[in-house]
Amino acid sequence: MDSERKKSCRRLVQKQSVTVSRRRQNILKDYKLLRIWEVIYPIGIYFVVTNVVMFVLNIIHAMTNENYMIYQIIATVIAFPFIYAFYRKEDGGKMANLLRTILFAAAAGLFGVVLNNLIGYTGLKETSQSYQEVSAAFYGSTLALEILGTCIIIPFLEELLYRGIVYQRLKAFLGVKTAIVLSAVIFGAMHFNLVQFLYATAVGLLLAVIMEQEGLGAAMAAHMVTNLVSVLRSETKLFHFMDASMTGSVICTVVESVLIVVLLVLAFRGGKEK
Repeated sequence: MDSERKKSCRRLVQKQSVTVSRRRQNILKDYKLLRIWEVIYPIGIYFVVTNVVMFVLNIIHAMTNENYMIYQIIATVIAFPFIYAFYRKEDGGKMANLLRTILFAAAAGLFGVVLNNLIGYTGLKETSQSYQEVSAAFYGSTLALEILGTCIIIPFLEELLYRGIVYQRLKAFLGVKTAIVLSAVIFGAMHFNLVQFLYATAVGLLLAVIMEQEGLGAAMAAHMVTNLVSVLRSETKLFHFMDASMTGSVICTVVESVLIVVLLVLAFRGGKEK
């Protein structure tokens, strides 16, 4: 009789253990889904708001390459309160040091040039119609508007979203290394064409590292400088010497790569000494 009772108790305990284990698994599953949702929905809101605004503006006045940047600036400004509302709940990271911020920003600017050169060598820019269309739209306005939109307003909000919110939430959930990679891939994917995916993913990796090392302000500065160099290269003759010949371009790419390493080493050393 005692033996049967013991067996019955064991079965009951085992049943309860299985039930508890299943509940834990369900809770963990729900928790993971919630954390994933917390990463995704701010991006979704940004995407919906900016596209709805662009759609409405296009109805009011047909969109062209000449007015695209104005529309993009308006859409970004309207999206700002929505994104800032999410960011207020996040940790903005460290207070940026001016010298290290300058070093990181300079490295990011050169990194953008090197990436553009490397992607250019593959011929992808010439074969990607979607990239050609986006490029024509972004560089179809005046230089002043391109600097205001592409180099100041848009990178400011993108950093608030992708590093200030997405990276920080991924970091809390998955840790620093995974968050750096995933946030960069998401950033690249949201550019919706192969050329910009490759470019933005690589830049996103560097910006996430800068965010982790020096805070959101430094990441914003680095993003702005990267875009500024790209705009000046496309719209002025400031960097035409790099494109005069393949040999000159390769030499410039190698020299710039060395400079990037030097600048990053100096920036990281400065961070360790503080």
